[in-house]
Amino acid sequence: MRLDKETLVPILNMRGYNTLNGTDVWKKASTNPGEFVFWGVDFKKNEVFKWVEDHREYDVPEDQTLTELKMLVESSCEQSGGPHEDEPIADQSKEDCPQEPTTEQNASTSYENDATTTHLLALIHGYVGNDVLEVFGDTGSGKSKFAMAVAKEAIASGKKVFYLDTERNLTETDIKYLKGCEYKYTPIIDEIDRIVQKLPKVDVVIIDSIGFPVLTAYARMNMKQKGDALLKLIAIFGDLKGWAYLNSGVVVVTNQPESEFNKEPGHILRPFGDKSQFAAKEIWKTEIVDRKPAYTNIRISAFRSRSVGHRTKIADMKISSNGVEVQA
Repeated sequence: MRLDKETLVPILNMRGYNTLNGTDVWKKASTNPGEFVFWGVDFKKNEVFKWVEDHREYDVPEDQTLTELKMLVESSCEQSGGPHEDEPIADQSKEDCPQEPTTEQNASTSYENDATTTHLLALIHGYVGNDVLEVFGDTGSGKSKFAMAVAKEAIASGKKVFYLDTERNLTETDIKYLKGCEYKYTPIIDEIDRIVQKLPKVDVVIIDSIGFPVLTAYARMNMKQKGDALLKLIAIFGDLKGWAYLNSGVVVVTNQPESEFNKEPGHILRPFGDKSQFAAKEIWKTEIVDRKPAYTNIRISAFRSRSVGHRTKIADMKISSNGVEVQA
């Protein structure tokens, strides 16, 4: 497949890759002391590689960083519509001047012109690979809108999506926009537990949200029941992580912050669920930056990340009457 530099460079930059002396090679070095290893993307040679000592290696299955980099590149090329190796280019001189799409092509790829979905799946996959992304934030901070944007992009790109709604956040209109998505609603934690144990074989699983069903019943629980509920939440996250691994899929889970009650001054609120947060490969937080009658601006930042520092901006999201726009 042909690497799309325009699409990939902003994502690589966000993932800690830098250009090598202004060339077409973008690389990230190992942080292990005394180890001279780096991973790179060579746009001129159209290669994704691992540099070891004095040579490039291209196929190292046990190297997680190289595997995730390949997945990021493949996902980005799929989103940008780049040609594959087995797809001939009729006129090499015109490869940088795409022809106007036909009506039929417009019908199947119109999402590419929608700012709501531009490269969103590639962005997520670049951070988590085939694993779990948890997005948490206060009520009204855009968690469900973000989940909807992910689902719409996945469906538009031909991927299979399973959407589990636990809050009735989606309207009938929202659900119509998710035509082609397998959608279920339940606010009952035991039902959620059973569903997660038997998830279908799809590409993307979205749970919106994981904490709400427990939070709504938490106040009525005794100490043992609260402990059991938290253990069930941890088990659900474990099942989601296992599903992502076995099915080479991506899981997006929204959540609420833990309660402020009985917390020390200055305590940083984490996602609800105690130890369950450690099952997610990345945790992002949504925060309202600016709210006006016509729009709401939201910042999505890293809360716990293996790639970037705490509070590093991941993306900006704008919610208005025109829809949802996510810009990395």
